[in-house]
Amino acid sequence: MEKMRGFTPEEMIARLNRVRALMAADSVDALISSDAPSVRYLSGFRGEPAILLVTQDEVVLYTSFRSISWAERQTSGIELSVEPEPLAEISRRIGGRSRTVGVDSGIRHAHLRGLREKLGDHRLMPSAVIDLARRIKSAGEIELMRRSQCFNEGIFNAVLPGIRAGMTERGVQGLILAEIAANEELDGYAFSPIVAAGANAWEIHHRPDATPLRPGDMVILDLGVIFRGYASDMTRTVCLGEPTPFMREVHDLVAEAQSRACAEIRSGVSSRVVDAAARDVIRAAGHDRGFTHGLGHSIGLEVHDPGPTLSPSGPDIALETGMALTIEPGVYLEGQFGVRIEDTIVVQESGFKNLTCQSRELICL
Repeated sequence: MEKMRGFTPEEMIARLNRVRALMAADSVDALISSDAPSVRYLSGFRGEPAILLVTQDEVVLYTSFRSISWAERQTSGIELSVEPEPLAEISRRIGGRSRTVGVDSGIRHAHLRGLREKLGDHRLMPSAVIDLARRIKSAGEIELMRRSQCFNEGIFNAVLPGIRAGMTERGVQGLILAEIAANEELDGYAFSPIVAAGANAWEIHHRPDATPLRPGDMVILDLGVIFRGYASDMTRTVCLGEPTPFMREVHDLVAEAQSRACAEIRSGVSSRVVDAAARDVIRAAGHDRGFTHGLGHSIGLEVHDPGPTLSPSGPDIALETGMALTIEPGVYLEGQFGVRIEDTIVVQESGFKNLTCQSRELICL
């Protein structure tokens, strides 16, 4: 195991200061996290077990004696403990002086129950301060996400020549997974790759099965990798052979919807405005029934990172500089085929930066 490469001590301190400022604003005296990505975000530790305690004057990482040597290599400037009963020790540390203790969404029920028993009259409350801090990506995080996406695109293009009629969806998924496994620079895949051929695309998160690919099929390929802890996510739709004019029309429509949405992106704009820009294009073409999922989601240490989603029904949030989002409109025609195009972008003050370089043109195999 090794240090969380790519981040200076100054950046790690800045993250901690940001979380502490959010704690103070929310009147949280102590924060307890056992959510692996959040622990990694604040400490650099990528092992387990892990419980992190944050107050205004200390940070303590609790792990086991088996993992302490890894924690020593991966972290700096924080206290490490192999206390066999961390909750009891946390209670002793904060019990006499903290009134409000925040716990993040990742804490296990058993831990929460133990804290309730040991902290007595002190108030436990759910706290999203680490999630809020993680919404805004630093330059170092964005660079790792860009590199993650470069690897993702390399895998996509390495797999394309091997896709042919007669293969099953699972067979294509196997090609993707084999390419990921063969790359020793990657941590692994961000999610199980989606391969949806023909009418199977109606199920937008289709699990690849034994369906054979047929000449003329439109095939959705949705894949992502993890590089040094950071996820990538990209979808492209390819055609086995020559597409029909209608298939090209739908593909062009989805590409146009994505372009219209991206044209709205900038700091301060409403998340629903961005979603509506894509949705209006698809609705005007009469395919609103074919686009029923959200336009996108936050991405970072997790493929679905804490942060805004782009949806007509989700919370309406003003986008901020440094937020990383997917933009993935789609049209799915029941019993026929589907098209989805997905890029990963970073919100900027007056626009966006696209981390995805792969062409959006329809690829014919």
